[in-house]
Amino acid sequence: MTLRSPRFYRVMAETPAPPQRGKLLSNGSPVHLSTNVLRRIMVDWSISAFVTPIFPVGTLRFTYETIDPFGLPILASAWLVFPQGAPGSLPLLSLQHGTFFLKSDAKSTDSGEYGFAAAFATLGYVTVVPDYLGMGGSPGYQTYNHARSGATCVVDALRCARTLCVSNGLALNGQVFLFGYSQGGQVTMATHRELETFHTNEFTLTASAPCAGAYDLGGVTVEGILANPSSYPTPAFFPPIVAAYLPIYDLAGTLEEILAERYRRTLLPLLDGFHTGTQVGAAMPSDMFRILRPDFQADFRTNANNSLRLALSDNNLYEWTPRAPMKMFHCQGDQVVIFANSQVAYQSFTNRGACCVELIDPGAPNQLDHGPCSIPSLHGAMAWFQQLKH
Repeated sequence: MTLRSPRFYRVMAETPAPPQRGKLLSNGSPVHLSTNVLRRIMVDWSISAFVTPIFPVGTLRFTYETIDPFGLPILASAWLVFPQGAPGSLPLLSLQHGTFFLKSDAKSTDSGEYGFAAAFATLGYVTVVPDYLGMGGSPGYQTYNHARSGATCVVDALRCARTLCVSNGLALNGQVFLFGYSQGGQVTMATHRELETFHTNEFTLTASAPCAGAYDLGGVTVEGILANPSSYPTPAFFPPIVAAYLPIYDLAGTLEEILAERYRRTLLPLLDGFHTGTQVGAAMPSDMFRILRPDFQADFRTNANNSLRLALSDNNLYEWTPRAPMKMFHCQGDQVVIFANSQVAYQSFTNRGACCVELIDPGAPNQLDHGPCSIPSLHGAMAWFQQLKH
């Protein structure tokens, strides 16, 4: 209306190009790690007692095309770690990492569970470590604890890994393994489901080891925290879930609308992927649910059909029947991801007739908490995979 003369615009609908899932977009040159370097890494990561380097390792970072939660094309990044000089054909393994807040802490930046990936690679596994959506080189918020997009991200990273194996002279033997701890346990379970539901003509899963994952987010996880919310040790994990689920499940128009006024100012700026979990935790109340707008918070606490509660339940991972062997490793003393998550999943799988699912406490008889349980979980999974590996 302020223009000297009117202008008219026509809005044209345009059909987007279909995503090219698993298309390799870029990759760096391999970085060589000698067995001497690997020995130091095993010591640094406290896994030298059960991992003795066999092969030197090459590592490279790559980006690829996958899909976002709405099925639209999006860039993702990952890390390939592979044995050098190993004879014959090799198994392919995807390692799913745990929770990170900084985009730069993703595995393809050579940080985080660096030792775990190097350990598998030096024993003869071609190992891919996806960053997940919104992490590493991927734009936007991370899709934290959204099971389906974590799984599609891994599937497409596995596709890219196959492409990179060809260009790096690595032969694969057809075996596929999955391992992940904490958030990685949830993504591992989701990927197992994804592969057996949609990709049996492309991948034959040999075995999976989901460890200490939240497989019953909408049930025992949220109910356990609601029973005594001020005692939960890591309230910083809650805001990234809200940020991830808000657009996927249309919880509100913006994050500001769903947060209490105080936390719109103090918490919201910290969820951009450039602040640490420590910084987010410092801005959190002891009762994590108090960050929600008061009326929404009250409904969340009392109404099982609250939109956020339903979104959490949509990411439960126990209502299907695994076919490939699965061992769930989880310590009963876990205070971050309670052991009941694995109990619910194991019972559901057993009731559905799954033939080859086990639940193992690798820390027994000690009551190990979430962090200390990771090393014995890796040890147990690695020993099992070595028995199955060709």
